[in-house]
Order: sequence, then structure tokens, then C-alpha cells
Amino acid sequence: MTADTPFGTGPDPQTLDTVQSIMKDVRTCMFVTTADDGTLHAAPMTTQEAEFDGDAWFVAGSGSETVRNLTSRPHVNVSYAGSNAWLSLTGTASVVDDAEKKKELWNTFTEAWFPEGEDDPSVVVVKVSGQSAEYWDSPGRLAMTLDMVKARVTGHPPKSGDTGTVDLEN
Repeated sequence: MTADTPFGTGPDPQTLDTVQSIMKDVRTCMFVTTADDGTLHAAPMTTQEAEFDGDAWFVAGSGSETVRNLTSRPHVNVSYAGSNAWLSLTGTASVVDDAEKKKELWNTFTEAWFPEGEDDPSVVVVKVSGQSAEYWDSPGRLAMTLDMVKARVTGHPPKSGDTGTVDLEN
């Protein structure tokens, strides 16, 4: 199933809800940037805003390799892997200088990583403006196992789960 919608109409609300649900349930992702030498760099990060509308928000250290990389090469991939759902979000990342947004995103978990607090100038807000998202949302391990057994018996590929691609730029 492809969740793309006709040009100019925006993403289908149901598939956008699926993307948001996966991000909310998994929260920790691998944030992938490209280094100056062209190698990929992945760092675990936590999504700070659960209401996904095409943008994902993170808090990071300004001197981190992730921030250094995205400053010169803003195209990123943010990948989520849960026990029953997976999501790959591609987009453009930027450091946003917004004290109010930092305050809005600040929480006790962020405080654990940045003990100097939200006023620490070395703490920045990173925004990923999503371009597309690909997901697989499965009904669970047991249902997948049964579907694979059925596929083995019938010779037809398993059909467990829901997959889709969401164009977030329309």
C-alpha cells in the first residue's frame, strides 16, 4: 500500500496518524547525518514533540557531531525501530534559535543530558522538516509468525502489517 496522495493535497491524515503514532510510541531514534568526509554518522536521540505535523523536534549539544554535520549537510534520516513498527523519516535539519521552543521542549529527561538547564547556550533546538516517511506497522509478533507459516504452506508471500510512503512536502 502506498499512502501518497495527489499532488498538492498534503499527506493522508490516517497515514500521518500512523507516522505520528510510531514516533510517539518509539520516541528514541537513530538520527543519521553525513560527515564532511561523506561517511554516515548515527546518534541515538529522543523526539521531543509527539504531535508530528511534518516536523520533528530534538534538543542537542551545539558541539555534537550531529549538529556539526547537519549544519554543513542538512539532509538527514531519522529512523525508529519498535517491536512492531518501523519508521524512516527523511528531511532537512536545521538548528533553530528559539528560546521559547527550547523551553517548550524541555523536560526532566532533557535535564539529565544537559544539567546546566535550558538557559545553557550550548544546548540547541534541532528541527527536522520532513520530506517523506516510510513505515511498516505490524499486528504483532504472533500474527506475523502465523502469517509466515500460512505463506510457507500456500506459497504466497506474507501480508502482515501495513506499509506506506508518506510525501510530507505537499
